[in-house]
Amino acid sequence: MKKAIVSGLVLTSVMASVLTACGGTAVEQINKETGKATPSSTVLKFWLRGNASEPLNKSLVADFKEYEQKHPNVKIVADFVPIADVETKWNAAFAGGTAPDLFDVGIVNLPSRAQLNQFAVLDSYIQKWEDKADIQENIINLGKFKEKVYGIGYAPTPYVFAYRKDFFQEAGLDPNSPPKNWDELKQYAMKLTKKDGNQVIRAGFDIPKQEDSLLFEIFARQNGNILVDEMNEVPVFDQPTAVEAVQYLVDLMPYSIPFADMNKVDNIPFTKGKSSMSYLLPDTIKNMINNDPSLVDKIGIVSNVPGKKPATFSGLRLFSMSEQSKNKDAAWDLITFLMSKDKMAARMKDTNTAVVRKSLVEDYIKLDPAFNKPVMDAISVGSGRPSVTWSPLYRKYATQGYEESAFKRKPVDQALKDAVTKLKEEISK
Repeated sequence: MKKAIVSGLVLTSVMASVLTACGGTAVEQINKETGKATPSSTVLKFWLRGNASEPLNKSLVADFKEYEQKHPNVKIVADFVPIADVETKWNAAFAGGTAPDLFDVGIVNLPSRAQLNQFAVLDSYIQKWEDKADIQENIINLGKFKEKVYGIGYAPTPYVFAYRKDFFQEAGLDPNSPPKNWDELKQYAMKLTKKDGNQVIRAGFDIPKQEDSLLFEIFARQNGNILVDEMNEVPVFDQPTAVEAVQYLVDLMPYSIPFADMNKVDNIPFTKGKSSMSYLLPDTIKNMINNDPSLVDKIGIVSNVPGKKPATFSGLRLFSMSEQSKNKDAAWDLITFLMSKDKMAARMKDTNTAVVRKSLVEDYIKLDPAFNKPVMDAISVGSGRPSVTWSPLYRKYATQGYEESAFKRKPVDQALKDAVTKLKEEISK
């Protein structure tokens, strides 16, 4: 059945490419009774990231088919864009005037497209949306650029704090009481670390020496640093609050096993049973348990271990509308259908996608209370990458400052100061 749905969308895509150069154009169809061509359909082109076999994308494709059945005058053309090709394909489409009506985007995609007026401002639609009060405030905020909404989040992916209950018990710690603050995190990391001579064979806490600044961002935000003053577009990750956060991580490194890049799951010691505590994506933890069911009672999770405030990193998939779309009202109607309570509830059950509707939070938690409650808590305090057009440059220099600190090439304050100075020089060119 799902194969037929995808095939139908592919056929629709071929027809649309012949009949229209841009999404949203009326398509002439042959009336079987009169034999005459009549403009009876609106084509909405929708680009999804990833591939058609991903569970979340398969769910959306099924929703597209249902929407078409309820709206016979609308045809949805779905295309899948590999993550690595997203920016290149989008650039070509906007330059050629062939951008689709709708996009599946990440937080990092919003600023540059909004700055170029390629994504439509959604505020006027949201204000008239009957369900707007049911969407979590943090989700709305994550779709903003300079106080205007350019994307509506539908699938959050926060990092949560995971710990091994069995290792806690082995070290004489309460397996049902994870650390509550940075002081306890450090104490626990020291107590949980196992060494063979000077070599750490089981880490207390996972801290990478090379990464794309993800853990640095979590701890800096927990210490009250905002990384970038987004309204004034000024990097501030050299302030004392950020220096304190990185210094804290550097001081904990003797209780970790060196590894590179938290985005590569196979590198993370926790996933190999070689660490007691870590920040991980929920899917990573689920996969660990699926591969080894004995871990189900051995892994505990909480949303985060706060410093001065609770915070974590959260990715988010959003729906955005092209400014080039000729059928914005129809595009918005499709978004509200995909964001409806029924569709989101079905997606929650079928793909375990965390919800962004307040009215579904309890239902989501009931599916797996010990797991899903921390996930929802993490979503409420999660932040993505700074929403600035030069976000890739921010990542480059934030990573540089962190790595120079981690490898002790420079004192932490000097490493972050130099990184911010170089970033400012580059964005001013």
